[in-house]
Amino acid sequence: MVGAQRDAAPASPGDDLAADRRLAARICAGDDEAFAELVRSHHGLVARTSGRFFRRPEVVEEIVQEVFVKAFRAMPGYRGDVAIGWWLKRITVNASYDELRRRARRRERPISEVVDDVEAFLADLPADPDAPAPWQREEARQAAEAMLARLAPADRLVLTLTVLEERSVAEVADLTGWSRANVKVRAFRARQRLRRELARAGG
Repeated sequence: MVGAQRDAAPASPGDDLAADRRLAARICAGDDEAFAELVRSHHGLVARTSGRFFRRPEVVEEIVQEVFVKAFRAMPGYRGDVAIGWWLKRITVNASYDELRRRARRRERPISEVVDDVEAFLADLPADPDAPAPWQREEARQAAEAMLARLAPADRLVLTLTVLEERSVAEVADLTGWSRANVKVRAFRARQRLRRELARAGG
């Protein structure tokens, strides 16, 4: 595996934004086919994003359905200043965060069952939230997901976005609505807590 698949960031050519605005206007006007087009075009993006937080396909699909219902209701507020896919990703991140907070944390496999060398895995975790994370091995990515599942929802959210999706502080701030300073603080503290979990698992 060469790293996480990244969905498009907010920047988008003017022509694409114009097309997104036209699609949104058609949906607001009650065009069912336009909404079906939105779902067809972005179902994969929404499913990939929610799949970062939940392993079970039925849970992912529940989030996907919730996101498109919320998107339909919120469409009159879509201003067309960002790509509609990125706007949907914001909704997905927040819907996933809400679901994480609703659910009790469930125990995943111990890190030692996923990664042979816990010390090497720990060394791969960069201290700087803006630094790229070298998740080049499939076992490392599985281990990261297993460990993230043990964390509090806010910690899991910020680390999933900064580590597994390799998002910048600016992108995470845009997706979550948190300030950049808040993202940096949350990411730093969450990484410290993840390091402690890894150290305990390796001890």
